[in-house]
Amino acid sequence: MLGKIWDSVRSNHIAMMAVCCMLPVLIIVGLGFAGFSGGWIYAIAIVACIGSHLAMMATSKDGKACH
Repeated sequence: MLGKIWDSVRSNHIAMMAVCCMLPVLIIVGLGFAGFSGGWIYAIAIVACIGSHLAMMATSKDGKACH
């Protein structure tokens, strides 16, 4: 079942962008609620954003790059 959902998300560019863009936001909010603070949180979020975008391009279902 999870594989079917993942295939559906992979074929929808907007859904992939939503997942990849929410990752850094969730990292910032989650670490903030956990009591962590500082500029390094934003550095981690930027790395997560770039990494998720690269992963999105690599796992594109239709084989073409998103940009």
